[in-house]
Amino acid sequence: MLDLCIPTYNEADIIAESICTIEKTLQSTSLEWRIILADNGSTDGTIDIVEALLLPQTHILAVPQRGKGAAIVAVTQMSNAEIFGFIDADLSVDPQEIEVFVRHIEHGDADIVVGSRLINTRLVQRNFLRTFSSRLFNILRRVILGIRVADSQCGFKMMNARGRKILTQCTETGWFMDIEFLYRAELTGLVIQEIPVHWEEHRFAGHKSKLRIVSDGWEAVLAMTRIRRSARKFTV
Repeated sequence: MLDLCIPTYNEADIIAESICTIEKTLQSTSLEWRIILADNGSTDGTIDIVEALLLPQTHILAVPQRGKGAAIVAVTQMSNAEIFGFIDADLSVDPQEIEVFVRHIEHGDADIVVGSRLINTRLVQRNFLRTFSSRLFNILRRVILGIRVADSQCGFKMMNARGRKILTQCTETGWFMDIEFLYRAELTGLVIQEIPVHWEEHRFAGHKSKLRIVSDGWEAVLAMTRIRRSARKFTV
């Protein structure tokens, strides 16, 4: 069974097409699955749009605490699926990758499979500044935390029950939950596999990223320092 989480915040302009695309992709596989939309307090009717679709395998969890990390962790805490994953609502990662990642988990190749935009840039449609900032960010992350994964911030990850258990313990509520998750996973000896993904930065015309390169970069330094300090409290 696969639980696929989609964290959302004010995605009314894209959510119907996004959900229907993922549903159609999953229906073409042999997987057992459900989609759980983790809504982070949308005020633009995102939830109403999803409810109107009447899709029986798509469920909504309203998460009052703000932050993408908080939304994803809330879903992991209610999930008991053998395989758990999350994907961004803007579908920058091609949904066809979902089954590929699930098979790696099913075959026991890894506890966690992480999508990467940096291993094979020929698969990536992304502007130079974004790619450069990602590489700079990841150098900084390796210096501070030593995480070996090349692209910690790709919004597409899949894991088994061991990985999901680690994720339920994460306390970072925002964008940097991914860093904490991978840091905890490496500390506890989980096997992490990184796979290049097809990435299209602007699949939906006019849809803007909520990432702020400069301010979020400074917040990342603070978050990494916070995560490193709390390492002694980590439990398995």
